[in-house]
Amino acid sequence: MFKTAVRHAVVIGLVALTCAGCGQQAVETPSGDDHLLVMGPASEAMAEPPEYVSEILASSGGLDLWRRQTRLRADGVVKLYQPDGSFYLSEHDLDVYPWSNAVRIEANEPRARFVWQLAEGRYQTLEGQAPLDVSPLAGSYGTYADAVLHIVTVPVRLLDEEAELYREPAPIHIRGQWYQRIVAKFYPARTASKDRGGERLGPAEFGWTDGVYFLNRGAGLIDMIWLGSETRQEYIMVRGYDYPPEEPGVLRVPSKVEIFRADAEGNVKERLAELDVSGR
Repeated sequence: MFKTAVRHAVVIGLVALTCAGCGQQAVETPSGDDHLLVMGPASEAMAEPPEYVSEILASSGGLDLWRRQTRLRADGVVKLYQPDGSFYLSEHDLDVYPWSNAVRIEANEPRARFVWQLAEGRYQTLEGQAPLDVSPLAGSYGTYADAVLHIVTVPVRLLDEEAELYREPAPIHIRGQWYQRIVAKFYPARTASKDRGGERLGPAEFGWTDGVYFLNRGAGLIDMIWLGSETRQEYIMVRGYDYPPEEPGVLRVPSKVEIFRADAEGNVKERLAELDVSGR
């Protein structure tokens, strides 16, 4: 399950992913420098979203609930796949920051502890040395981190200023479900961001140029995303599963995530990773 934190780092409860409705009050203090990422939306500057985006936000818990989330915390078991189909089993601790467009992931691997962070398109290794990394995910942590960030926070990502969205009118049928495609073009250079100290950072170093959000019309949720980078010639497909049922006060985010390599046409290739959230 993801533990959800609100502004000023006050936890408002547990949003259960495998069983909805666990309730617990707590107060937590951000560790290390992650307090720099724990922030809410700039509400006064937020533009009115299109009606269909508002409907997606409503189906996933509502904009008011999303506004109160500054950090989603969880741990999970992850299968990291080799090219031959075999997999490497690991455990990851995840901190997802919806309004900072950031994710931090920790893993205790056999030879070292690793901490990776992706914030506003900037990837960095905070702890651990590459020669000690035996995981097949080595070299692809930025891709993995951004895939998790996107599928968990997709309703907020639809509000990003650098994304230009177009909803295709005709639905399509995929694996027994009706979907509507929302095509995205990303322009990170439009909004050269600042770090938490106010320093201008310029365009992101890591990111995507194109995307397609697949809106599951039955669930009212985006549970599949294609992301592509013309610059890196890299393409992935991300799928979310096991969402809690729609009820007041419940943030609907996936408890299982699959990440695949893909091609420029959206065809799925080999599996990269499979994450099953268990709790923290």
